[in-house]
Parts: sequence; structure tokens; C-alpha cells
Amino acid sequence: MIECFGPPKPGSAVTPLAACGSRRLNQPLALAGLSILLLALAPAEPALARFRRTEPAAPTLSGPAAGLPDKPRGAIILAVSLADQRLTIWDDGVVVGRSMVSTGVAGHETPRGVFTLLQKQRMHRSNIYSNAPMPFMQRITWSGVALHQGHVTGRPASHGCIRLPADVAKKLFGYTRIGARVIITDQPVTPADFAHPKLFAAMPWDTPPPTPPAPPATVLPQAALPPTPVEPVAPEGAPRPVETSAFGEAATVIKAAYPPPEASLAEAPAIQIPPVVEPEPAPAPAPKAAEAPKRPPVGHVSIFISGKERKLFVRQGFEPVYESPVEIDAGVALGAHLFTAMEARPQDGSTRWSLVSLPVKDGRGLGAAEALERIQIPEEARIEVGRRLSAGASLVISDQGLGRETGKTATDFVVLTP
Repeated sequence: MIECFGPPKPGSAVTPLAACGSRRLNQPLALAGLSILLLALAPAEPALARFRRTEPAAPTLSGPAAGLPDKPRGAIILAVSLADQRLTIWDDGVVVGRSMVSTGVAGHETPRGVFTLLQKQRMHRSNIYSNAPMPFMQRITWSGVALHQGHVTGRPASHGCIRLPADVAKKLFGYTRIGARVIITDQPVTPADFAHPKLFAAMPWDTPPPTPPAPPATVLPQAALPPTPVEPVAPEGAPRPVETSAFGEAATVIKAAYPPPEASLAEAPAIQIPPVVEPEPAPAPAPKAAEAPKRPPVGHVSIFISGKERKLFVRQGFEPVYESPVEIDAGVALGAHLFTAMEARPQDGSTRWSLVSLPVKDGRGLGAAEALERIQIPEEARIEVGRRLSAGASLVISDQGLGRETGKTATDFVVLTP
């Protein structure tokens, strides 16, 4: 059906049918132009995403029906891309969810680096920004950066925190555990399985420390031994030598000048020797009760190797428990690498590691395998770390030191990348 938009103007020679026909001729052109305009205005991202996608699609947490599994299957890594304003949730090396976020604006940028979930509160209020509410808060630094529910636009909009949509913040709060790693980078990163002979291996808790080698015995050559002195033997009948003292050469030993007669020795009274009385044996000590074997400590395990300090640090339950010097080849930039133990089996020493290498300033830094080759770790430190390894433990290698965000206690290693 063709609809006319009104009668012809008075005095016009065009009939109503002709007027409708003229609009009939113009209508296809108008529809074609409108179609072109709509196609131009339609977002191209969904079409491009089909070609950009390099991994299986994961559910986007954007509605009440969408959600994460009931509980995590393994080690969790939360990866935030500042360029895409997107959070990707990895569970045991598999993507289980994505969500749009809003990070810090210029002047209040969200820091980049490797972080850890340190604290969780269902309702938290900011002590910096006018007591602002931060529902489902998950803290990653004690200086005030956290993931929490907030207004999300898909563009930077916060004072440094990572804002999540309401349903995502609630679901993620119930899904994560204290100690989960959080990675913040400009561009998206992808964890991948990684193996190397110099990575730590899980060991039983009762693995003994290494036995220190015995010092080598010093054997002097025969020529270096001092000669044995030989006393001269006086010929028979020669006069006895005169022994001297500190008072001069004329002094002689009394026993040499006046030997005691044997008769006087026979007349001497016999010496009475009292009988020896054996002491009574002391009572045997009561047997000690068998000590219960020490249980391995519990809590999230983090290892940090610092190229700046040339040390290996270990924390468990956010408390320092061990440190050791390490040798690192001079003049090398290690880069920044996060290794996560996806599985650890002390009974057979097998440990499955995942790797994320973070971009660093000016692209300086070795690959993960090359960095491990340049680090010499004492055997004692390997045993100490191996006894504590469990699924979810992490190792960070970086040229940086402990940094201002890593407190002396009650926190994990925070490694910032420029």
C-alpha cells in the first residue's frame, strides 16, 4: 500500500494519483538512503570480534542469569586491561567470565602490575573520598585501590579503583578467595602453561635440608714435613753431660751428682692406697614422650625474586617466613614474570606452572626461560620453597625491589610496572 502525505496544492495540474506516484518513485530511494545511514551508524565491534577472537568465547557477566560457577576449580587470576576497560576471569587456566569495568581517570590512574586480593568486605566506605560507599569491596593495595561495585561506563571514571557492575561485583565477591592474583596491564594478557627445569618443585614437608659438604683434608707434601730431631748418643765411658739451669752453667742436676742409694729406697714406708669405692649408678632418665611431627604451615604462599636486591623472599599467610641471597648474572634485565602453581604434588615432585609475562618500560627484559637461566638459587632455598608449595602458590621475578606497596607484614608482594 502506498500512502500519500496529502493532497496536491490548489491550482496544481498534478492529479492525486500522480502525486502518489511521484512519492512512489521517491520512496525506494529514501529507503535505500535510510538503510545506508543505519549501517553506517551500527557498531562494528561485534563483527570485528569474530575475527579478533583468539580463544573460546566466555560468558559476559552482565545480567542476573549470567554467572560464574558455584566455586572455583583451581587457581584464580583476575586480569584487567586498561585499554579495553575489561576484566577477564581465569580459573585453572580457563576463561570463565568477562565484564566491562571503569578504572582511574587521568591524575588518578589505576596502577599497573601484579597484585593480590588482601581483604574483602561486603560494605566498605572510603576513608579518602567523603565516606563514599564501596559495596562488595576486594582490596588489592593498602593505599586504597580495590575492586568494588560502582557506576560503570566502559571508560575511565574512578579515582583509581576498578569499578564493577552491581551483579558482577556481587558474583565475583562470592567466587574469589583471599590470595587470588590480580594483574593490571594496558593490553590484555593471556596465562599459558609453562615448564622449566629451574622452576621450583613441590617436596614433602619432612624433606631434610641439604648436608653441608665436609671440608677437604689438607695433605702436605713429604718435602714440606719438618725433619724429626735425633738425639745424639754419647759413647760408652764418656762423662755425663752437665745440665744447666737459669742460674748458670755451673749448676748441675742433683739427681745426676748424688744418686739416691737403693737401701734408702727399701727402708721407705709403704704407701697406703685407699680402696676404690665405685659410685652408685645414677637412675636412668625416663624416656621422653615421642614428639608429634610438625605440621606444615598453612596460608597463601608467595615467592619473590628481586633483581634489584638479589634476594629470594618467601611469605606465607602474608607474613615473611624466609629469605635467601641469589646469584644473578650482572648487567641483565630480568623483566617481569608471574608464575602460578596450578597443581602441586609433593609425593612425586610434580608441579604444573602457568606463566604471564608483563610488559615493561621500553620493552627491556628477558623472556621467562632466559630469566630463569640467569638466576642461581641455593639448594637450601629450593628445599625450603618446595616444602611449602601448594596449588595457588605464586612466584614473581622482577627487576624491581620490594617497593612502597609491599609492607613489612600483613601483605603480599606488590610489583608495580611502569
